[in-house]
Amino acid sequence: MGRSVSFVALALAVLIGCGAPSRPAGLPEGAFWAGKRSNGAFVLIGARDGLGWQLKIYDRKGALRAEGAYVLRGMAKADIVPEEVVSYDGQALHLSDGTLLIPRR
Repeated sequence: MGRSVSFVALALAVLIGCGAPSRPAGLPEGAFWAGKRSNGAFVLIGARDGLGWQLKIYDRKGALRAEGAYVLRGMAKADIVPEEVVSYDGQALHLSDGTLLIPRR
């Protein structure tokens, strides 16, 4: 439970710190804002899926924009944490170290 409480606190700090839009009703609890207020997305990182992760990406109103398996392009990682995700370009998530999470084809 301690880890989930700290995750929620971290996610709230990220939302407040980056000027995220208001959190839409119905958005899953673990979803966090990635990107600038004007062009970002809410992201939910799900279970590890082979070499990647299951992701759901929502727009600022809470509508699902994309979902499925995403894989890393760049450095290998054991986990993806919210503070690493800096933006979403409509296709890929950009991480702070230059790594991308792209849809698995």
